Amino acid sequence: MTRRPRSLVLLLAVVLVGVAGGVGARLLRERQQPELLPVRVVFTSSAAEISVAGERDGGCVEAAVLGECLPVVRVMQEPGEPLRAITLTGVISPGLSLLYWGCREGAGVPVCTAAPQPADAVVCVTTSSEHDLQASAACGEMTGAARTPAPAARTEVVRFVPVTRDGRPAPGYQVTEVGKQQPDSCFPAYSATAPDIVSCLPFVLGAHACWIEPDRTKVLCGRPGTNQLIRYGTRQPLAGANPPAEERRDPLLIELRDGTRCTMRWGGPHPPLPGLLTARYYCADRGILVQTPDDPLISRTDPFWTVRILDPRDGGGEAAVKPYEVASVHYAGRP
Repeated sequence: MTRRPRSLVLLLAVVLVGVAGGVGARLLRERQQPELLPVRVVFTSSAAEISVAGERDGGCVEAAVLGECLPVVRVMQEPGEPLRAITLTGVISPGLSLLYWGCREGAGVPVCTAAPQPADAVVCVTTSSEHDLQASAACGEMTGAARTPAPAARTEVVRFVPVTRDGRPAPGYQVTEVGKQQPDSCFPAYSATAPDIVSCLPFVLGAHACWIEPDRTKVLCGRPGTNQLIRYGTRQPLAGANPPAEERRDPLLIELRDGTRCTMRWGGPHPPLPGLLTARYYCADRGILVQTPDDPLISRTDPFWTVRILDPRDGGGEAAVKPYEVASVHYAGRP
């Protein structure tokens, strides 16, 4: 059942039972599959109808800002995949999208990849409407988005997926059209985990990860941490692009446990480095993520993977190379 929003009052919409028992039977089968992840969801909006394909989990979560206790719905989610159980229904204002809290991608994001949850944790959902600012504040509070999150147990592998199954921009992503600039060439993206994701030159485009659109004459380029996509036209239709083999695949983004974000070195002169070190990623004020010919880019022997970073301010010698633990690695994927 889905309830409609009322003016000035924030209401919850919950789908409890599937048509003719079909959804219930499907969920029963899913619960028997150990690879599925149970995710507890609360959601609220005064601007739109929100539906969740799940089962009432019992109890509720207090949302003091709203003066409500929001019911909890339990959905079964495939690990590492974007959450698809929640939808906007009814008449939706142009540009309105779902926003999630309590996901790996951060707070108030348009795409949610849920992590394993403690018993009292929830994913909170509302919309991007200005009428849902109170709901957004409530979501941030109840999911701890304003507080330091509990530490993870290991490095997380995250797929960045800003497009739908048919290659269109995913809900919540804003597209900027670039009419005059065109890529000179595109090739399979170094971070791709699925077909038809490319990197494009020249370097000035910053087009590390671009998704070929259905007509193959345009690409949508984006990066983790932002909902902005840039659309470039291509000089001719692009041929199919297959992802690199897993052992040759490099992350689009490496995030260290101290919050530092590392992005691949992309054009420009190669910085002078000691010995056989190669500059691979720039890590803000931490320095340069380096690699030697005989060592992997990322050591994956421990629960928290490690990388080696050279801080030129420490003298620039090989002794200045230090290991850092990795919180997450992000790759470019498709639904």
